[in-house]
Amino acid sequence: MKKKVKIVLASVMTVCILSAGLWYLFRPVRVETEPAKVGDLTETFTVSGTATPARSSYICAPLAGQVTGIKLRSGARAEAGENVIQLDDSEARGELEDQLASLELQKTGVLKDGSAARAEIVMNRQQLENELEKLKLEYEQLYGENGNAAELLAAAQENFTRANIAYWRAYDEYADSHDPSENAQLSSLAAARASAEQALADAENVQMESTRTYYEDTIASYESQLGILDGNGSAVSAGTEAAADQLDIQMEQIRNRLDKDGIEAPYAGTVWEVLVEEGDYVQVNQPLYRIYETGNMEVSADLLDTQASLLEEGDQATLTLADGTVLEGSVSFVSEIATQELSALGIEESRCEVILEADLPEGVGAGQEITVEFEAVRKEHVLQVPVSAVMPDEDGQVGVYVVRGRKAVYCGIETGLQCGGKTEVTGGLSEGDQVIVNPYEAEVSDGKAVVPASYDYGDETTGKSYKEDR
Repeated sequence: MKKKVKIVLASVMTVCILSAGLWYLFRPVRVETEPAKVGDLTETFTVSGTATPARSSYICAPLAGQVTGIKLRSGARAEAGENVIQLDDSEARGELEDQLASLELQKTGVLKDGSAARAEIVMNRQQLENELEKLKLEYEQLYGENGNAAELLAAAQENFTRANIAYWRAYDEYADSHDPSENAQLSSLAAARASAEQALADAENVQMESTRTYYEDTIASYESQLGILDGNGSAVSAGTEAAADQLDIQMEQIRNRLDKDGIEAPYAGTVWEVLVEEGDYVQVNQPLYRIYETGNMEVSADLLDTQASLLEEGDQATLTLADGTVLEGSVSFVSEIATQELSALGIEESRCEVILEADLPEGVGAGQEITVEFEAVRKEHVLQVPVSAVMPDEDGQVGVYVVRGRKAVYCGIETGLQCGGKTEVTGGLSEGDQVIVNPYEAEVSDGKAVVPASYDYGDETTGKSYKEDR
């Protein structure tokens, strides 16, 4: 009797085990599904942008002189007409007034044609010759055949480029460091960069066309004055009227320089950069500071040329400020010119500038970093599925698993463009087909029983169960 009971129990257990094994093998697998949809294939990419003033101005020295005071530092607000830099140009102004007085005296001598005027002309001629010789020597050293202005600029640009790269590399590495030696190294590189930047500004000032024109105009003026003084008494008498007119022109030029606009803020704005230090001696037309119109800001971003090519004026973008504020921006300009730049990894990249308009808060100033997220349409009105749904087959082709009759059916497809986590389907699939999103994770195979995750036993959200739907 006991032996029969054991046999029956063993049979029951065997049946249970087999039933459980069969249930495990043929149980439906829960899978995530998504319908194949027709829509625009978009690519989202995020770049770092910079707040940039729409209007800014360099304020230059109207005359040579010495900086005696800096009233406002970078980042300070300035009212229209407010004095940002104090400049003592009395020496240059005195020289111009002396030239003006000399010209007036020459005109008096020409008009009176007297011996006293002639004597004064001789003295003035000697002074002019000395000044002209000095000026020509300076011009030759800078702009002559063997002039070194271009070499100085090239050297300054190279030094600044090296110092700039060295600083930003160190900044990326040590910015958050608490190591005194690393902080000291970063400070040293920052000082070297500032010095190189000042040297570059000085070299660029020498290269400015206005500085060269100033030398040429002054030399021409001196030579013209000497030409007038070279005439003898009879020639002066014969050409009195013409000479007087010429002198009037030269005097008018000097008066215009004396009356040139000052260095006050031309409009209400924010001081962007102060380019000089107290005690510096500046040349005529040398930039002193830069100012921009507060509140009139744009966002500038350098994009890879492949990204910029997807954008056009009017495209929208999402801007995230440093404090987390999210704003909408609109593309107002896409540069057609690409520049070669080195990435953080030292790889050369082609980048294009993109300008965006946005209603930035008043506290956002020039140079502040802004995260810009673009969503560009790569292709319009295409059938698409998630990238994770596409599977390779044994023949080297690709396909997707489609839910049909509660089973996973493998369908070969033809694909096109892929971006933004989506793959374009050009053949083998219809809109609305439910594809399995992650077949690898669910261990799905062709013919496998599946149940979409949207169905559940007694799921209150759908109002029906998998059994009822089946």
